[in-house]
Amino acid sequence: MLFNSVAFVFLFFPVVFLLYSGIDRLRFKRKNEVLNFLLVAFSLVFYCWSGIKPLWGLLVLIAWNYGMGLLSVLFSPRQDEPRAFKAKKLVLMTGIVGNVAFFFYFKLFSACISLFNELFHTGFSIDKIVIPIGFSFILFQSISYLLDIWNGKVKPNRNLLDFALYVVFFPKLMQGPIVKYQDMQPYLKNRHAGFPDVVAGLERFIVGLAKKVLLADTLGVTVSSIFSQTYEGMDPATAWLGSILFTLQIYLDFSGYSDMALGIARCFGFRFAENFDFPYSSTSVSEFWRRWHISLGAWFREYLYIPLGGNRKGNVYFNLFVVFLVTGLWHGSTLPYILWGICHGLCVMMEKFLMKRGLYEKIPVFIRWFYVMFVVNLGWVVFQTSTWDMFKEYVKRMLGVGFDASTLSFSFPYFLTPRVLALAGLSILLMVVLRDERVQGRLRAWNERSAGFVLCKYVVLLALFAVSVFGIVSNSYAPFLYFQF
Repeated sequence: MLFNSVAFVFLFFPVVFLLYSGIDRLRFKRKNEVLNFLLVAFSLVFYCWSGIKPLWGLLVLIAWNYGMGLLSVLFSPRQDEPRAFKAKKLVLMTGIVGNVAFFFYFKLFSACISLFNELFHTGFSIDKIVIPIGFSFILFQSISYLLDIWNGKVKPNRNLLDFALYVVFFPKLMQGPIVKYQDMQPYLKNRHAGFPDVVAGLERFIVGLAKKVLLADTLGVTVSSIFSQTYEGMDPATAWLGSILFTLQIYLDFSGYSDMALGIARCFGFRFAENFDFPYSSTSVSEFWRRWHISLGAWFREYLYIPLGGNRKGNVYFNLFVVFLVTGLWHGSTLPYILWGICHGLCVMMEKFLMKRGLYEKIPVFIRWFYVMFVVNLGWVVFQTSTWDMFKEYVKRMLGVGFDASTLSFSFPYFLTPRVLALAGLSILLMVVLRDERVQGRLRAWNERSAGFVLCKYVVLLALFAVSVFGIVSNSYAPFLYFQF
């Protein structure tokens, strides 16, 4: 099920919220367990809306990680004894290795078979592996749970219902944010969604819905049209327009989803950390990754970069390279994604080298920003092209290699319509204006003190919701771009 669907907006979410709120108002002994069961049940319905086939992978991950965590409890009372301590570590290591095996099977096994056949001219074949939706996000949360038990940050959850809710809570199930167990644990036993939380949550949901439906999806129509011309003939200006519009689209799409997810979660009393912080204002690739998909960057930093040695042990450049190589593999097992991760890693390594010598800061800010956007924009082409050959061909179009004006089907002005120009300009303007802390502070002050501002805000939000719904009804549903990961 998609957040930007009629079924979710007018059926699923209202039903779940009304049932949840109605039960939450009652007073009885095991109310929290009933509420958790309600959320787990509806989360599974949400997950299986388009088919029950992916459910088995999700249930296996829940059972495996709950079981490994529970098994480690057997050694906790005697953890000071060396043998018991080693046994507990062995159990948790087995659990982590099992998760990595799941990742290899679903994300890399088919690619490895194809590579083996190509290298050794064999003909091995396997049935198509259906990757459960949101698999990588679920897997990373499961691994962080076991690692936090390993490091003594949390205790294993003995309640299967609570653990299942941590894994399958539907706002974050498909596309994150990646929430660590220690951050969600307090809400599993005690939470409350007051009227201000519900209002703030609905406001955030409407903003995210508008970003997705009105901006990302509309720009996406032009993006798809341009990229479909890759092999047909394209002038460099059109190729760059396609990549720039996709750079806007993927941000609006993913941050729009995160806004909706955070808003929905808040309606049920859960508060999760922000997942985006105006990443396109970054002046280094390192800063970009601190602002883009924050929960993923934080996960890699805490559970991979620091254990490798971080800035303190070993070769910091090697540690960075490994992190970004794994980042590429997480997004996809094909060569373009791997090279994309390596490219970003090399940029971060170069920045680290220059920063240590005090040289990077001497570069003018505009040049640093332009360099970051060039790297990011070129990298996003990987996400819109389906194969290595298509990626190479599109980059050639961007560079004007083999350009022949006589083969053009459509030229640059055809795609740069007034609507596209207006939406792209509006998106960029909002990113620039809302990035300013003074603007944010002024908006917060008006929201707290000005009744006129609040009235105007709700009129705008209702208008955005109405137009977004019209867009949903008028067009086919466009899946979120990060669903494939």
